[in-house]
Amino acid sequence: MERLKSDLPRRKGKPRILLCTPEVTELPEGMGNAAQLVAAKGGGLGDISASLIRYLDESKEFELHIVLPKYDSKIKKMAEITNEQIDRLAIILSGEGIHLVNDSAFSYLTSPYQEHAIHTSIRRALAFQRYIINNLIDWIRPDIIHCNDWMTSLVPAAARVKGIKSLFTLHNIFTEKQTLMEIELSGIKPLEFAEWLYYERYPENIKENWRIHFDTNKVDLTASAILACDYFNTVSETFLLELVDNEFSEIVTKEIYEMIKLKYEQNRALGILNAPNETINPYTIDNILNFNEDNFTKIKPKNKELFQMKMGLPRRPDAPLLFWPNRLYYQKSPEILIDNIVYFIKKYNIQLAFVANGDNKLEKKLKILSRKYPAVKYRNFDEALSTLGKAGADFILMPSRYEPCGLPQMEAPRFGTLPIVRSTGGLKDTIIQMDVDKNQGNGFRFEIADKAGLEYGIREALDFYRLPGKIKLPQIKRIMIEAKTKFSLKKTAEKYMDVYRKLIAEY
Repeated sequence: MERLKSDLPRRKGKPRILLCTPEVTELPEGMGNAAQLVAAKGGGLGDISASLIRYLDESKEFELHIVLPKYDSKIKKMAEITNEQIDRLAIILSGEGIHLVNDSAFSYLTSPYQEHAIHTSIRRALAFQRYIINNLIDWIRPDIIHCNDWMTSLVPAAARVKGIKSLFTLHNIFTEKQTLMEIELSGIKPLEFAEWLYYERYPENIKENWRIHFDTNKVDLTASAILACDYFNTVSETFLLELVDNEFSEIVTKEIYEMIKLKYEQNRALGILNAPNETINPYTIDNILNFNEDNFTKIKPKNKELFQMKMGLPRRPDAPLLFWPNRLYYQKSPEILIDNIVYFIKKYNIQLAFVANGDNKLEKKLKILSRKYPAVKYRNFDEALSTLGKAGADFILMPSRYEPCGLPQMEAPRFGTLPIVRSTGGLKDTIIQMDVDKNQGNGFRFEIADKAGLEYGIREALDFYRLPGKIKLPQIKRIMIEAKTKFSLKKTAEKYMDVYRKLIAEY
């Protein structure tokens, strides 16, 4: 199908980018002091959004616009201002290229993915996109729209019929399904771009036969975004290849798989690896005893002792301390460790620390194990305690079933804490098996997400742990130094800017 030509005339000057994201950890000072009041973080998307915005702002190559929800409650908490002042703030920020979506769907939230009985996640996603599609696109007239995850999934189709190029970034596998009627009732006019949506049942000539499908044939939102966008990317190269090979058929819908495979065959699919924020480092970060690669042998053990004390673990400097940095969800395979926890602590004389939330049954099980076994301790997620865990532990555990990217395995080596990971997705792309003889590697990988696989990874890590200090410590120092430059948000941002340039060249 041919792209429709935009009725809007092409502008002269810098290419204009509209970045659509439900979260961002921070905005650059160049966008005004008030910009710092609109930060909202739910996960890695917030970090990469902040990084991309910062480097785009510094490059001066593009005219940048950002759209994100206006989280009134969070802004009031940060700035201690009234609703009227928040509304004025939104007007001021729009002049700096920061566009806040004002809707009751976001007013009562303090985090982007907070559960709400009335304002469900799908209602929030439709409210967010209603403003972008109905108002912002025509007002800003961007050259490129960069959409992030399913919450922006209708925007590529709306952009397509206006002759505007788009990039869709998939940070995690998730989708929702809505009928055309449900989308229409949200205030969006889906019939304007209905031919660029992906339906559960293929609709022959949807523009003429829309009545047949209007309230019965559901639209897969994420599949629609991948269909309509000009370029599609995942947040690691291996995860893209795993999706193309349909390795996760139990979690990836047929619709999403078909669209990813199509984009890949069209050479319109990329893997662009995320990276941790530069502020996550042992030199300056809060909540730990700061150290660097030159003095870690003296200070890191003190962080270990402090972490053991705060977790309620026996203060044993000689005991290998393994830290769980992930949420307790199916994707992360926590039951592989939890169901075999007694076996591991008794056989290998290790300590296990969990700072996490997630599945209620697993949380309860960990609380029971914590009371029964001194070498196992569990705490609800707390960012300060989690940071101390990365600084004080000897190893972190990430036995994920699948992992679009992952950040803890890139953050922990900066603290001299080595990852034990399953070889999948972003974990495979970022962790190289330790090889002391070749002076290379930054962690320990295993292949199968089961007890035997995890045990192999733990055993390899403990073999390294028991090496003499004159062999082991130079390797840890090397890993800490490499981790500062190997995983760089600047490199990630540059790859996204390359995609923007490609799209602009296609006009």
